[in-house]
Amino acid sequence: MEGLPAQRQPKGAYATTAQPTLHPPTIYSEPTGSSSEVDDKGEPTKAYVLQPADEGFGAWSYVASAFTMFIVVWGFPQAFPIFQTYLAAGKNAKHRDSLLLGLLAPGLQDILEGILFQVLPRSPRYRRTIVVFGILAITAAMFFASIADTVWQIVLSQGVLFGVGGIMLNFVHVSIFSEWFEQKKSKAMAVIWLGWRVGSLAFPIVCQWLLDKHGYEKTLRVLIAPMLALLAPTIVLFRGRYRTATISSQPMAPRVSKRTALRARKIWYNLFVSSLFYFVTNVPTMFIAAFASDLKLSTSDQAIALSLRALGDMPGMYLFGWLGNSGSYQALMALCALSTSLVHCLVWGFVKTRFGLFAYALVFGLANGGYTNCMMPFFAEIAGSDGALFTVVHSLFSFLRGFAILSVGPVGVHLLRLGGEVVTESYAIGKYKYLVAYASGMTFASGALTLFSIHFWKPPK
Repeated sequence: MEGLPAQRQPKGAYATTAQPTLHPPTIYSEPTGSSSEVDDKGEPTKAYVLQPADEGFGAWSYVASAFTMFIVVWGFPQAFPIFQTYLAAGKNAKHRDSLLLGLLAPGLQDILEGILFQVLPRSPRYRRTIVVFGILAITAAMFFASIADTVWQIVLSQGVLFGVGGIMLNFVHVSIFSEWFEQKKSKAMAVIWLGWRVGSLAFPIVCQWLLDKHGYEKTLRVLIAPMLALLAPTIVLFRGRYRTATISSQPMAPRVSKRTALRARKIWYNLFVSSLFYFVTNVPTMFIAAFASDLKLSTSDQAIALSLRALGDMPGMYLFGWLGNSGSYQALMALCALSTSLVHCLVWGFVKTRFGLFAYALVFGLANGGYTNCMMPFFAEIAGSDGALFTVVHSLFSFLRGFAILSVGPVGVHLLRLGGEVVTESYAIGKYKYLVAYASGMTFASGALTLFSIHFWKPPK
């Protein structure tokens, strides 16, 4: 979601209602950053030099702060499986085999994004306040999780409250991105998303080392200071390019009714197909550390496997995202799903060693990593130039994707119980046979149904 969230139309307004429109202030000789005012005719009486888009300190300092924000907000949740294994299956496990602990998963943020993006205030004057409260929420989440006694307290603090704070920061980032970038959006977003991957690579290894050395409670407290250091720049640098705006009255551009657009069968068909994929996309993320533990691998090997999965995501994410712009996004979605199914069935099922697990983690990341990027052209196809509709469609998919991903933990734990004890010589070491079959079957069904829609039946728009 790169667009600036659209203003909500007031209740009862008609299509001809005047709509506030942002205009860059006229450039005068005053220094950059001086205030701007408008007279009763809408003409600027005082203005500042508008900072350039796509270049300069303003644009790239914002990118740098968004990069460090992504390290924390999207990178840290990728280490949640490390905490799950430590709390539920490690030698110091306090909540052994807890189904509820499976809710401590990255999918929480997708659910929260689908909700909060619809209710947070969109006015620019609230941006800094939202950023500050987001950072406070993340800090409070880490502290309260460190003193939690029950699984529910851990999930609500480290999972939900941390996610709320992160989505508040992400909301402001999305709101200002299109103000700073017009021609170099892809380049800027690639740098920002790299922060997510840096966090995904670093946090599992760092958290595992801290857990081995300090335990759960102290680990979370130790992480607060570096997180604050990474998030603090956003308070100053998450600001829009336009400090003020003139207001002009013009008829609102006709838009497709959101209710009409959301009735399209194509949306619901793709929502169903993608949900099949997302029901299992996080299976390796959530259980690769536990699988390594059952292979009697060291805790450092568990963390390395999780980081390698994130490393494998990177080329797949960028490659499929780039290819998706060619218009063949459905074929790429099918390719991602079917290749992921084969990786589960033919690679994971036969892993017996450390290097086999490392290879599976990398290959899975390559096959799986580009699926979400392939969805972006679909959202753009549905919404056209309507930024508000794009936000609604993206939020709907994020919300349901979050629920699908969140189901991975409880469903996976149940399937592991059905699998029985570890038998190293057996397929998927016995205990994981049903989990591997579930992951492989769901991704295969997703890919097959996507191919079906391409070649045999295209849902009506």
